[in-house]
Amino acid sequence: MDWNKTKTIFIIVFSILNVFLYSLYLTRYNEAQEVEVLGETTIEERLQADNIRYESAPENTLKESYVSGNIRVYSPEKLKTLDNQTFEIFDRTELVATFKKPVVLASLEDPATLKDFVNTHVFEGSSYDLYEVDAEAKKAVFFQTINNRQIFFNQNALLTIYWNEDNEIYRYEQTAFEELEDDFEQTENLLPDEKAVEVLYTRNLLKPNSTITNISLGYSTLVQLTETQVFAPTWRVRVELQDGSKEDYFVNAVEGKIIEFNKESEKKEVE
Repeated sequence: MDWNKTKTIFIIVFSILNVFLYSLYLTRYNEAQEVEVLGETTIEERLQADNIRYESAPENTLKESYVSGNIRVYSPEKLKTLDNQTFEIFDRTELVATFKKPVVLASLEDPATLKDFVNTHVFEGSSYDLYEVDAEAKKAVFFQTINNRQIFFNQNALLTIYWNEDNEIYRYEQTAFEELEDDFEQTENLLPDEKAVEVLYTRNLLKPNSTITNISLGYSTLVQLTETQVFAPTWRVRVELQDGSKEDYFVNAVEGKIIEFNKESEKKEVE
């Protein structure tokens, strides 16, 4: 056996192995550096890279408490002050009102006009704010408010008004909470709206070339008992997609969890 030749072969093999290991080290090192740089990238920079336009919400609230309320039981006696309406009450908690003479509005797409109608013709209508208008279904949906903030998708805090082919409002359906109070002794630190946007972005829910058109603070159901419920502060993020369609996302403003509403049953699932 030629020992010199064998030694040379070993030297060459180990040299190749060293080059391979060094190359592997460099690859891993560069990958780690890239991850580190990506981790240092701010949410604003990442949004900008995906062409997601966004302006922070005009909310200065840093602390907020949970809110509780009881489901309203409707009484026919309290409805006698409303003219031009007949009423039906289902399960004591759902009110259906029909106008004897339908009400004509100048515009069914103007939020201010719809709000004025609700304030004037609906039982305690000032406690509701418009959520959306469905022109195809000829209806508008309002959410009850707490401290001027909406309760999102709660079947016991809804107002829906309906109109006919002649754009005449002829009926509304209503549920509500009463004795809404933010009397919890402990207040919670709220996540800033930027954090809600970051949560949605990291879950790949914000699509490139979209625009966050509105961020507002409201409430979603946290605890649901028989007649009493507790509500948690919740960010609503409205996004306009590249094709012009709109989507709403909801994030618990205390825990940072994404809330998904099942609109059919009007229950919610928290991720």
